Amino acid sequence: MNDPESGAQSARRAQLGLVLIGLGLLAILWGVFHILESVPKPAKLEFAYRTTDHQARSAVHDSFAGGLVRALAGLGLAVYGGHVRRKALGQDVRPS
Repeated sequence: MNDPESGAQSARRAQLGLVLIGLGLLAILWGVFHILESVPKPAKLEFAYRTTDHQARSAVHDSFAGGLVRALAGLGLAVYGGHVRRKALGQDVRPS
């Protein structure tokens, strides 16, 4: 069980876990920026062209479901990547 192929395969799985964690974090940021991009921008940065609180809240509420789905998918991917990495490094996955 201590052959070099097993160690190389374990190292590849550990790297895969890191990649999945990174992709999960990027997906979480994608969800956050999806919501932030929905806020309407004024035509000019002057007081007369400001957007109201109601306009901003309505836009955020309309885009919240999409951002939540993206962020939760990213969270799931990051958690799965952590599980893959822990298992590849031989750490106990379940506490006893």
